Amino acid sequence: MPRPAGAVKMGFIGPLPSFGLVANSTAVVIGAMLVAPLMTPIFGISLALVRGEPQLLGRAARAEIIGVVAAVTMAFILGSLLGDIEPTAEMLSRTRPNLFDLFVAVLAGFAGAYALVDEKISPALPGVAIATAIVPPLANAGLCLSLGEVSGGIGSFLLFFANFLSILIVASATFILSGMARHYGAQFTKTDYARRFGPPFVAFVLISIFLAHSLVQIYQERRITKTIRTTLTDDLSNLPATYLGQVHHYAEADRIHIMATVHTPIYLTPTHVSRVQGRLSAEIGTPIELILHCILSNNVSAQGAIKNVLTPKLDGTFVTSSENPTINHIAAAEQVIREYLAHDKALMLLRVEPLAFADRQIMLANVAGVRELAIKEIAELERRIRKATGEAAYELVFSSVRKTLSDTGGTIRYGWILGDKGIPEIRDRIQEILTDLKGAFTDDNTFSLVNVNATQLDGKLHFFLEIVGPEVYPRSSVDALQARLAEKYAEPIALYAWSRIEVVHAPQGTVSFAQIQRYFSDRQKENLPEELSMILEASGR
Repeated sequence: MPRPAGAVKMGFIGPLPSFGLVANSTAVVIGAMLVAPLMTPIFGISLALVRGEPQLLGRAARAEIIGVVAAVTMAFILGSLLGDIEPTAEMLSRTRPNLFDLFVAVLAGFAGAYALVDEKISPALPGVAIATAIVPPLANAGLCLSLGEVSGGIGSFLLFFANFLSILIVASATFILSGMARHYGAQFTKTDYARRFGPPFVAFVLISIFLAHSLVQIYQERRITKTIRTTLTDDLSNLPATYLGQVHHYAEADRIHIMATVHTPIYLTPTHVSRVQGRLSAEIGTPIELILHCILSNNVSAQGAIKNVLTPKLDGTFVTSSENPTINHIAAAEQVIREYLAHDKALMLLRVEPLAFADRQIMLANVAGVRELAIKEIAELERRIRKATGEAAYELVFSSVRKTLSDTGGTIRYGWILGDKGIPEIRDRIQEILTDLKGAFTDDNTFSLVNVNATQLDGKLHFFLEIVGPEVYPRSSVDALQARLAEKYAEPIALYAWSRIEVVHAPQGTVSFAQIQRYFSDRQKENLPEELSMILEASGR
């Protein structure tokens, strides 16, 4: 039978399951189970109680106690040396024992004891069966205590103690039923068995009741978790390329706190979260505080954002057609708009999403570009979307992000995007004419040339001038500029003057806003407040 010195081996084996728990490695934990020496002392205690041998009982109990203390101590030391350990799934799964763990221990105890009784069964069986229920909880208890998680350490040790009692009682019953007491010539009455196995059995019943209560709590928590995931999944299924990740929750006295990770191409609004929070409160029957941790992501194919369900399967496939009508309608609307804009380089579709607005069915299309869609274009797209989806009630709304493109000539207006300006000889000539045009406004204190665009079309050079001043730029001045350029250059030139009235009554007279802005900025560039650059930097985040 085991000796105390042999149990000290547990002190050297203890770090092995601890490493497996910290690394969240099931393989390492299983490897540690195969070499755990605490199984033998438990059988020693069972045999001693069955046979009535006080000396064997003392040696086995002493070996078990020393082994347990050594295992917890070594795990505690290891956890202290490793420092701030991040709790893993392997560790968390052993801090809250329940009735199922007790059932596993009962079956393991029977398998191990029967393997000792029947010589035909391999001796490796008890090592595999018993170590499963003994070693990891002890190592986890030491790790939890090293982190200051006393409740987790108590839970882990409770799991060990429940397994210890289960194995002890089942192994003793197996030895008695196999006739081992009679084999050794021991004669015991029912009173003797009651006196010996009464305390362990009472402890087993009490801990079974406690673990059954724990199992009920776990069941209730899983019911709440299922409700949370079902409700959130149902809500997010109406958003394209959006899916639910991890969900965590815990209960306080008056409410349940929930944090859910959501992978989505857009930020969800507080209004959306409030609506889902109210739905969860109604489903669970308890006030809810919901936090959605939005991780910006998207699933993009050559046709745009994928609207199918992406779920890896065992056969290697991962794309499943969505059965959600809203998602399918969004996909149809996106395809209609994308095809329409395929030949329009001025606009780019970002995404399409449903917009909840009273009882109206609205498709919100987010686009970016250098122009806005005309009303007749929106009407045509709306007609196509209704036809593609079969829903005559759909309304189309565009949210446009206006992009500003600039080059050395200034802001590039829609319709004046480079053109043949990129050809070297044309580019050089345009630049020369641009210099002349800007020079014509240098000494003009009434009007300012704030922007010039140029392109070549139908064999003619076209220049678009943006002019600001206290009144409309005279047509006669445009004709004079046209004549001046015609005398100097052989190429046909057409001028387009966009006159914007900006009036500032200044001490020096009536000037444009562009002039007065340039006047002050030229004199204050070095003395502008430092806070201005900080505000600009923060606004770009």
